[in-house]
Amino acid sequence: MQIENNNTQIDLVLEKAKKGNGLSRDEALFLLKEIPTSGEKFELLLHTADYLSRKQFQNTGEVHAQIGLNWDKCQNNCQFCMFSEELHKIKQSKCLSEEEVVKRAIEFEEKGVGSISLMSTADYDFDKYLKMGKLVSENLKNRTPLFANWGDIDFEQAKAIKRAGFTYYYHALRLREGVVTKIDPSKRIETIKNAHEAGLLVGSCLEPIGPEHTYEEMVDLLVIMRDLKISWMATMKRINVEGSPLQKYGEITDEEFAKITAVTRLFYGKTIFTMAAHEPLAINLRAGANFLVAEMGTNPRDKNVETLDSRGWDVDSCTKFLEQHDYKVYKGSVNKRYLKMSYINENFTHLERLLLNCNAE
Repeated sequence: MQIENNNTQIDLVLEKAKKGNGLSRDEALFLLKEIPTSGEKFELLLHTADYLSRKQFQNTGEVHAQIGLNWDKCQNNCQFCMFSEELHKIKQSKCLSEEEVVKRAIEFEEKGVGSISLMSTADYDFDKYLKMGKLVSENLKNRTPLFANWGDIDFEQAKAIKRAGFTYYYHALRLREGVVTKIDPSKRIETIKNAHEAGLLVGSCLEPIGPEHTYEEMVDLLVIMRDLKISWMATMKRINVEGSPLQKYGEITDEEFAKITAVTRLFYGKTIFTMAAHEPLAINLRAGANFLVAEMGTNPRDKNVETLDSRGWDVDSCTKFLEQHDYKVYKGSVNKRYLKMSYINENFTHLERLLLNCNAE
C-alpha cells in the first residue's frame, strides 16, 4: 500500500512540475528519495524534465565555452580540485599569455558559442584578470558575452568586473563548503549578491556531487540558489582527482547524476534561462539539460595542462552531441535570446540586468 501511495504521489508531483512553476523543498526531496535510478518512475522523471526544457527553451540547445587561464596551486585547498595547494604539488606553474587567450576566444566566437568563460584559480592576480577580460572583450567582433569565473569578490571588485566587459559571473556555494574547502560559505553567498548589485547576471551549479552527499544537503543548496535569483543553473558530478581524500567515496553513477539533474531542472522551473550538466552525458540530455560547455586550457578536474587533449570537449563535438539528441543549436551571443525569453516569461527576475547588458552591446 505504501509503494502504491508513493507512486501516486510521484505522479502528482511530476504532473505539477510539467507546468514549470518549480518544486518546493519537500517535493524535490521526496522525488530524490523515492524515485530509484531505473524503472518506470525514473523514466517518467527524466521525461518530465526533458519535456519542460524542450518546451521552455523551444527545443534549442546551447554551446558555451570556457578557457582555463592558469595551472597553479591555490590556497583555498578544495579537496576535489586539481589545484589544491596541499594535495597536489604543482612543480611548474603555467599561465596562458594574453595573445593565447585572445586567439582562443576569437576561435570560440567564430564557432558561434553563446558565451565565453575565463576561468582561473582564486589566487590569480585580480588586476591581471581584469586586463585579460577587457582585452578579450575588445577583440570579439560579435560582442559574445563574457563569463567571469575568478573567486569571491566584494562590491567594488564586482563593479570592476562589469566595467572590464563581463556580463555574467559564475559562482557556486559548493556541497560541504567550508568543510572540504577553506572558504567561508557566507563569502560565496555575499559574492553572488555583490555580482547582482553590480549588474552582472549569475550562473551557478549544484557541485561537485559525490556519493557521500545527502539529498537534504543538495536540496538545501538548490533553495539557497533559487532564493538568490540566479540566471542559469547546472549540475556537476565530482570527478575524483588523484590524491584527493574524497577518492575513497568513489563517484556517483550516470543514472544517479541524471536523476539529480532532472529534479534540479524541475525545481527551478521557468526561473532560469538554461540548464547545464557537466561533463556531457547522453542521459542528462534526456533529463532536462540543454547546455554544454566546450573547454580549452586548464581544468580543475584534469591532470592534463591542456584539457582539450584529455577531458575537454570542443565546440563541434558539443554541437553534434546536442543535435544527435534532437536539439537545434543556437549560434551566437545568448544575450538577445535570453532577453526575448524574459519578455514572455513572467517568472524571470533578470530583465533589468539583461537590458543593461544588451544595451551595452
